[in-house]
Amino acid sequence: MKKSLWIVFLMLLWSVSPVAAVELKVGNKAPDFRLMDSLGKEYTLASPEMKGRVVYFNYADPGSKDMNKHVDDALKRDPGLDRKKSYVGYGIANMKASLLPNFAIAKIVKNKQQETGAVILLDDNYIILNSWGLTNKVSNVVVLDKNRICRYIYKGKLSPAEMTRLIKIIKEYQVK
Repeated sequence: MKKSLWIVFLMLLWSVSPVAAVELKVGNKAPDFRLMDSLGKEYTLASPEMKGRVVYFNYADPGSKDMNKHVDDALKRDPGLDRKKSYVGYGIANMKASLLPNFAIAKIVKNKQQETGAVILLDDNYIILNSWGLTNKVSNVVVLDKNRICRYIYKGKLSPAEMTRLIKIIKEYQVK
């Protein structure tokens, strides 16, 4: 009987995620991460490419990767964003949320990264999803200021009004 209870207990323990999701909220410092892009380069919040910049992240699984493409396009076109010194944007692909094998997703992401020049980080173990408390199956937009404080978070498709608000926040914090 004791052996059966231990087996059930261990099965329950293994089925629970090892990292409890703590939801990132506006005003909170974002937990750091260590992710690779599809070309094999490692990134953290302290990476030179992010240091001293406002950082925009679009975290999505393969099924929702284009949910906020209109936002990505608007950010690329906006002349008020200082991409040389104060602002940078990244995509993060939720690799675990797809039935496709990781190597297939990584190849698709690598082709897109080479084609567009966009940097897309690969989250193959729910690292960001769990540590930032994001939502699976939708696009999650997060903006961190230069000190890694969350200044904006949105889960789902941004409306035109919400997109305007996002861009305003990025511009505000790139000069602070």
